[in-house]
Amino acid sequence: MSRIAIVFGLMLCAVTMLALMVTMQKMPSQFCPMMFGIPMLFCGVVGLNPHRRKHAMQVAATVALLGTLIGGSNTIFSLFRVLRGIQVNSLAMQVVMAMTVLCTIFLVVSLVSFTQARRRRLTPG
Repeated sequence: MSRIAIVFGLMLCAVTMLALMVTMQKMPSQFCPMMFGIPMLFCGVVGLNPHRRKHAMQVAATVALLGTLIGGSNTIFSLFRVLRGIQVNSLAMQVVMAMTVLCTIFLVVSLVSFTQARRRRLTPG
């Protein structure tokens, strides 16, 4: 699971880097994926230590949950702005949507992993 957190952290950072390379105009929401990718990457590196893995992966899942909630709410508010006719930066919206999707996928994968680990601990033998 630690390696998966590292990969998702790097993917979130890559989304930010790609957005910065596409346009010269900088928007604060373009940096959101990196703000969630760096802590996830750090938790993945800390989780490589077997003694700290459980807590590091729980923190990484919490970061993914926050990324899902914040990105999802930002996306919904942006869609409402578009429906009202207010102009929205489409690149920033796409970057936040990509962050939301990546954080949601990581959150689902980590929840499945947590339930499997709990079953292994509770299974006698």
